[in-house]
Amino acid sequence: MFNMVGQLSTEVREARDRVRTALKNSGFDLPYGRITVNFSPADRHKSGTGFDLAIAISLLKAMGCIGFNENEFMFIGELALDGSILKVNGMLPILNMAKDCGIRVCFIPKGNVNEAYLVNGLSVVVVEDLLQVIEYIRNGYLDKENDNTIIKSIEDESYEDFADILGQEEAKRAVMIAAAGWHNLLMIGPPGVGKSMIASRMPYIMDELTIEESVQVSNIHSICGLFTNSSLIKKRPYAAPHHSASVASIIGGGYNPKPGLISIANKGILFLDELPEFKQNVIDSLRQPLESKRIMLHRLSGDYVFPADCLIVAAMNPCKCGYYPDRNRCSCSINEVKRYLGKISGPMMDRMDMCTEVSRVLPEYLQEFDKRDDNKLLNSKIMNDMVLNAINFRKDRQGDIKNSLLNHDEIHLYCKLGKSEKDFMKEAYIKFNMSMRSYYKSIKVARTIADLEGVTDIGISHLAEALGYRLGGFIER
Repeated sequence: MFNMVGQLSTEVREARDRVRTALKNSGFDLPYGRITVNFSPADRHKSGTGFDLAIAISLLKAMGCIGFNENEFMFIGELALDGSILKVNGMLPILNMAKDCGIRVCFIPKGNVNEAYLVNGLSVVVVEDLLQVIEYIRNGYLDKENDNTIIKSIEDESYEDFADILGQEEAKRAVMIAAAGWHNLLMIGPPGVGKSMIASRMPYIMDELTIEESVQVSNIHSICGLFTNSSLIKKRPYAAPHHSASVASIIGGGYNPKPGLISIANKGILFLDELPEFKQNVIDSLRQPLESKRIMLHRLSGDYVFPADCLIVAAMNPCKCGYYPDRNRCSCSINEVKRYLGKISGPMMDRMDMCTEVSRVLPEYLQEFDKRDDNKLLNSKIMNDMVLNAINFRKDRQGDIKNSLLNHDEIHLYCKLGKSEKDFMKEAYIKFNMSMRSYYKSIKVARTIADLEGVTDIGISHLAEALGYRLGGFIER
């Protein structure tokens, strides 16, 4: 009898057969009698395959085959039937927690070696099979013949440049403002004008992650099985789900809740292409995370909080055929255009700080491309320098608080307006029938525009440009 107790999921219960077979194929037979493996605490649900190695080692210790101080060692890994140890997800946060709990040595699969490089102050033993673990415990070292040298993988150095995008200077200006102030951005334009290219290049003009942000992002990617580097992630993440994605895949969830794409894109960009084609419940599920910057899931097993501090960048066509207002190609009526744009709810649209039109590239840009001078183009390097200068200007004034995250008191402290500027915004508030949220968002966008110019005081020109990024003008036209 081999029994396991402690509110276990199916994959954990299946460990019973994996462990029994792996031990037998490694030269160990379980004794006759009743074996009970207890997972404590018993009232907490356990899932995953990472318990296999710990179960096998515990059985060997109980059988007297090996001996060690269980308070100093931790064993993580899935066992194959032949005794080899397979990679598991979420290794990086597990190792960080082990270090905080005073664990001295951790045994992990070879497939998780990249994550082991990122944890200091903890001895990590990388093993390939069960016999290697037993040998290390007995002798304190691995057999030289089996101790393979692991070479660190090289971090992805791919680079996408804004210089590859012809024209679209207004859109490039908009993405710089969005990147500098962390403002949600919506791009509207016909198919094939470069909306997806613009979004995919935004991480290359943003500032690098801080150490704290890198650890958080790396932990999330490790949990989701996406971690492949041997160093902390430095470039801001980018996620672009298909419009058929479900609510659970975007915000997270499931029977055993796991982070969704909005958490994978934490501290980076979540790009929603063809925004009106997403299901209505998916779009509306983003409304609360856009404000709180986190996902809260409530289940019978407990409450789960996932980070969702990402920059939302969305793209959509102006109508169903995609070519409005070009009446030579678009036959949609005004009502059809409004109906298509109306697929995005008003509260969701109100949470988009900026909206910019991405138009069809003019023919003269094609001629300039044939004789272009790359040194004179607005490329990612130039844009990155401008964004970093704006961020540094902002940090000197208000520290690490992003302009888009300023609260009411901070807006009055850091976004002071003169009398003429207040009168200008009051008139705009009445004329465009703005909500209080959109009113203050426009002021915060104007603050970022002033930062890009290195100007302390917000002027009417900054406010006018910020108001130009509201969607109302496009619909009225």
